[in-house]
Amino acid sequence: MSTRVDDVRVLAVDDPGTTRSLKRRLWTDRSSAGKFWIAVSPALILYLLFTVYPMIQVVVASFTDARGFNQPWEFVGLDNFVRIFSGDPVLMEAVGNTAIYAFFKIVVQTVLAFLIAVLLHRQLMLGNIYRAIFFAPMVISPVAIVFTWSFMYDPTSGTFNTILRNIGLGALAQDWLGNYDLALYSVILVDLWSGLGFNIVIFLAGLSTIPSEILEAARVDGARGWKTLRYITLPLMIPSIGLVLVLAINGALRAFDTVYLMTKGGPGNSTQLYMTQVFQEGLVNNNFGYASAMAVLVLIVLIAIAAVQNKLNNKIAEDDR
Repeated sequence: MSTRVDDVRVLAVDDPGTTRSLKRRLWTDRSSAGKFWIAVSPALILYLLFTVYPMIQVVVASFTDARGFNQPWEFVGLDNFVRIFSGDPVLMEAVGNTAIYAFFKIVVQTVLAFLIAVLLHRQLMLGNIYRAIFFAPMVISPVAIVFTWSFMYDPTSGTFNTILRNIGLGALAQDWLGNYDLALYSVILVDLWSGLGFNIVIFLAGLSTIPSEILEAARVDGARGWKTLRYITLPLMIPSIGLVLVLAINGALRAFDTVYLMTKGGPGNSTQLYMTQVFQEGLVNNNFGYASAMAVLVLIVLIAIAAVQNKLNNKIAEDDR
């Protein structure tokens, strides 16, 4: 008469093969979480070191009078934030320029990208070539873009002024980057051109998800052109439009490289944007605490925008169920 042995330790002693199998199974179960953390630890360490730690340092510095890393920091409370909202004239001009830049980045570029995407989504001749042309700026180095456009804007031998002179409109030739009234719009044009292709790709992806049956049904019911765009395409494109708008707002608030490389905020402060002013205060004027406070405000705004976008996405997902 045999006795059933339920204790795995007894089985392990009685059967060496079972011992190895049991150890292997226990090790696999126990180490699954460990393997995950081992796999992600390099990226996690880099993220903590180069993203989280600098963010914490900026937040801490925003409450101090930090003027560099080699001098002691003294706690000043909300003084830096009070200074921001007290009407710093240079900062106010930078905020105004950023608002103008944001209008073109958020409204004009989004509308242009959507209309171009609608046209490209139709079966046009050479449609793939057009897509490649619009997307090409996204794969070009920003430095190369700035260098090329700076040459085109050159007041003496630049492309724009040369064309104007050759067609008899030399009186319209300008110092595009040196004119106080035109410099900001000249820089905005570069950013519109370079960022248009990315938005077009997002819209094309959204248009490709619209069922053709819905469009066919709309045509059968007599919907054509603008009505189809307004009542069918636009409502179904809300998720893509929302994504583009969030990215555009993010890009407008963080705009820096094109402006700094082309004009460094000049002439005067005519092209000074919010983030270029942060750079000016922090690394040129050495007001690191004040610049950190300015950066913290941008961070708060971006977090709020991301939260709103996430809430809207969840609402849209619930409505689709």
